[in-house]
Formats: sequence, C-alpha cells, structure tokens
Amino acid sequence: MIYFDNSATSYPKPKSVISQTIKGLNNFSFNSGRAGYKQSIAASEKIFETRSEISGLFDFPINNIVFTKNCTEALNIAIRGSVKQGEHIIISSLEHNSVYRVVHSMFINDTIDYDIAAFSFDEDETVSNFEKLIKDNTAAIVCMHSSNVFGVCFPIKKIGELCSKRGITFIVDAAQGAGVADINANRDNIDVLCCAGHKCLMGPMGSGFLAFKQGVKIDPLMYGGTGSESFNANQPDYSPDRFESGTLNNPAIIGLGEGINQIKKIGIENIYEHELQLCDVLYDGLLNIDGIKLYTPKPKKNKSMPIISFNVKDKSSEYIADLLSQKGICTRAGYHCAPLAHKHFKTESTGTVRISPGLFNSYEDCYRFINVVKKL
Repeated sequence: MIYFDNSATSYPKPKSVISQTIKGLNNFSFNSGRAGYKQSIAASEKIFETRSEISGLFDFPINNIVFTKNCTEALNIAIRGSVKQGEHIIISSLEHNSVYRVVHSMFINDTIDYDIAAFSFDEDETVSNFEKLIKDNTAAIVCMHSSNVFGVCFPIKKIGELCSKRGITFIVDAAQGAGVADINANRDNIDVLCCAGHKCLMGPMGSGFLAFKQGVKIDPLMYGGTGSESFNANQPDYSPDRFESGTLNNPAIIGLGEGINQIKKIGIENIYEHELQLCDVLYDGLLNIDGIKLYTPKPKKNKSMPIISFNVKDKSSEYIADLLSQKGICTRAGYHCAPLAHKHFKTESTGTVRISPGLFNSYEDCYRFINVVKKL
C-alpha cells in the first residue's frame, strides 16, 4: 500500500505513539484531577505533560491548552464561544466546513453576520481582501493556516498583525499546518489556535486541542462535572476546567503528547523539507503527463503544505481515486468537506484527487504513483 492521504490522518503512526497510547489504556485509565489516590494523580501528571508539549511547540500558556476530540470541536468552541449576537465574522474563501458551517449556522439563526475574504497568491492582496471587509462590529477573523484541498498557505502573521491593530480576535485553523509548519502564537499574533491531533502531529484519532492567549474570553459549549468547585452551580471561570467537562480521553492525549515529542526529536524543519521534496517529484511527474490538470504552483516552503490536487482529463475525481485504490494507492477524491475552496478554484463540478505525502513516504512511493497515473 502507498498511503497518500496524510491530510486526512497521518499513517502509519510512530511505534512510540502506539506504545504510549496502549500504555495510557493500561496504566493511566483513571479520571485525572478527580481523586487523590496515586493512580489518579499520575494520570493528571501525564496529561499535564502533553499540555506542556503543546505549550512549548506553539507558545501558549499551559493552562490555556484545552483538549478536544478533534479540530472541528475546537473550532466550534472558539467561534461560538467568542463571538456574540449582533457581531460580525470574516472567514476566508477556502475554509473547511468546520468553519463555514459553524459561521453559516450562526448567521441563519440571526445571531451574527459574516463575509468571505478571497484568497490570492499575492499575500498582500489576501490581507487587503480581509481588511476591506472589516466593520465596526467585526469581532473575529477565522482563517485556516493552509488549505486542506490545495495546500496553499495564508499569510497568517500578516493577518494576525491586522487583527492585533484593529482589536479583532484572530482564530486560526491549523489542522493542516500544525506539526509541519513553524507556528508561534506571539510571533504570529494568533489569539486562538485550533488543531487536530491525528494529522501532522501524529497522534491518535480522537485527539485535538484548543489553545488561546491570556486575556482571550471564550464561553464553553459544554457544561458539567470538572472535578472542581462541585458545589458551584456555575461552570468554573478558569481554564482548562472551564472547557473540559467530563472524562478526558487519556490514552489519545498521552499518544498525542508522544507524537509531538517525536516531531521535536526529528525536527519540524526536517519533516517539512522531506515532504516538500516528495511533492517536488509528484508535482513534476504529474506536470509531464498529458491530460493532467493542476491548480496551484509547485508546493514551496511557507507558501504551501505538502498537498497537491489534480484531475485527469474529463474523468471524475472519484473514478480516478478508485482506479488508484485498485493499484494499492490511497488518495482522497471529491470535495474534501470544503465547498468554498472548490468554488474558489472552480472545481465545484468535478472535485479533485488529493495526494498528501507524509513523513513515512519515500521517493519510491512517488515514482510508483507517477507510473500508475501515466497508465490511467
């Protein structure tokens, strides 16, 4: 099998991540922060280790790391919890449905208004497109770090500077960038970061997190037992308790911590460089095949993540992905839960075939893929 669907979830997981996740089941299946016996305390300490890993990687306060089951949940908390009735949101023209549907649902329920800023390959034009849409009641700009379909990166630092100057909360969906790109809360002026644990961070499925700066106000979406202030009918007003009602997914969180630990050992720069080199081979190979349609320039550092979307002649993307699957090549076809992106790149009638190599892919995988595509 050649696995080129790392944008959906990374595979295979590092052996140490699998080992730590199993260890979480065997040794840390106790409610952290709920009891004083040593096993519960040990579980709390292990969970804290993962918070510390995330804090160190992205430069957020440790207590402002909130665990979720995925990036979608984190985005729901961030958007619904920070934007009030009557306020205005700006999103990008490439957003995933985990942003678009949230914002649109708030709009149709007469809660908020929103506008969509067009992505451009010119960074300054992209920033200008956001700036032109700012209103007096604009409360938040929500923007992905990079497109899950076409891989292109947004000028996060520049958009963050704009938000900082205008007093607007900047919420970043880093599902595709976290673990490959260098992302820093303070340098990039990110107020809230939402991440999937199971993609580039190499953690298990069912892991994700929300991270936010000190002073950012977010209301929880879920209320319940936190193991703290149990006689208070109100939800605690401090993080992470405010957002973590109920039992945490200890094994997944511990596995995520090990995934981040592995990334630090290998080096984000090294991972990014390896995956971009694979994209060089894939992109050049596709470019030289008659009938292949590519939609973006070749992925380059800080301009794109290692993701390529393409189509073959007049054939449907699903048909091509099925043929590739028959040859043992795993890709994804269709609309990738991102209708805005397909409208922007004018692929709404076809979708695309998406390939996304990962840390454990090789040049041989790329050459085999190109040879198969040539024969389609």
